[in-house]
Amino acid sequence: MSAHSASAAIRWRYEAADAQGALTRGEVDAASADEAVLVLRRRALWVIELTPADGAGADGTAAPGPFGRSADGGGRADGIAARLRVLWDRLGGGRDDALVVSTRTLATLLDAGVPLARGLAFAASGETDPHWRAVFAGLQEAVTRGESLSDAAARVPSLPRAYAPLLAAAEASGSMAATVDRLAADLEQRSALRARVRAALVYPTVLATASVLGTLVILVVVVPRFADLIADAGGTVPASTRALIALSDGLARAGWWLVAAGVLGAAGVRQWLQSPPQRLRWHAARLRWPLTGRFEQEQAAAAYLSTLAVALESGVPLLRAMPLARGTVGNAAIAAQLAGAEGVVRNGATVAHALSGTLPPLAVRLLEAGEQGGALAPLARRAADAAAAQVQRLVTSAVALIEPVMILGFGGVVGFVALALLQAIYGLNASSF
Repeated sequence: MSAHSASAAIRWRYEAADAQGALTRGEVDAASADEAVLVLRRRALWVIELTPADGAGADGTAAPGPFGRSADGGGRADGIAARLRVLWDRLGGGRDDALVVSTRTLATLLDAGVPLARGLAFAASGETDPHWRAVFAGLQEAVTRGESLSDAAARVPSLPRAYAPLLAAAEASGSMAATVDRLAADLEQRSALRARVRAALVYPTVLATASVLGTLVILVVVVPRFADLIADAGGTVPASTRALIALSDGLARAGWWLVAAGVLGAAGVRQWLQSPPQRLRWHAARLRWPLTGRFEQEQAAAAYLSTLAVALESGVPLLRAMPLARGTVGNAAIAAQLAGAEGVVRNGATVAHALSGTLPPLAVRLLEAGEQGGALAPLARRAADAAAAQVQRLVTSAVALIEPVMILGFGGVVGFVALALLQAIYGLNASSF
């Protein structure tokens, strides 16, 4: 460590635990809270609390709070950077990944015999999203006060809907470590699927953005200047050039009005979808769309079957597991069909028969085999894996179809612009002779 780095080091007071769950306290020198956590991690210690030992900086200002956050929330630049990181995490799936990490940490520690409250504290102190650090810290405080983990989790709306009921089933059956491990595995699988879908959509998204921006530059910047040259030169303008100039002029004059109309239209559609009957009709219509309808059905099936498998493996009764799994389905039309299937099962029908026509045929066959063999949970897991694989195949097929269509579309726009401009140039040259 250089002399400058040594002079900038701060003494941090920590409370941590080792791999066996034993608490240890001490002090460590580091330039920042993140560096102190890293040093302790290298010693195989999990940080529970970390605060500056001297309580204030050399200049008398308030020392940073736990993990380097100052008491006033940091400067304006830090606040903006934090908001940008949150936005980036949401767009890239970082917040979902952070929940996976926190849940997996808790599952690993519980499996190693670490008490629940201490395991939650470890999960809250991990290098993860600040939102989930706060959530798990709140859960740890609730458990320390004697509250059940499931009751505390039920008050956190950002947790998956099935999280709290599955924890309640684990508390009733005494299988908390196994249930949290299944939850972590399920979240990991879903996060991996979302990551593959996002990765497949990156190139089409970039291509679409570039195409739209390129077209706007041509229409708003290039064409108006060319139109001025044509007007100065005089002569007859071809019909294609007149149409291009009219389109460019209309976009320049009414562009902001179009943007405002689009924003108002989106707000109106969102308000219209707040009505459950309207939302139900809209979601049902989406299922009839080519390609995207099947994708949405397979995606809903993967989420439903995955949660159903976790619930059944955790000892949740079937008629309780089905509503839990239905809560993960975002399409209102599919969710309504699943709700009807629950009533059919309640009346004595088999799960496979009740879900026939709602879930993909392969999933129905696997559930039927699971019921007949007394292994519904493992077969539901296999059906979820099959549905997730089908989602990935559909995304790959859609991308393979969309990319050439977008390239041809943008090429057609550029070709039309080039043709219209060349025709005007040839017309001006002909009129000059």
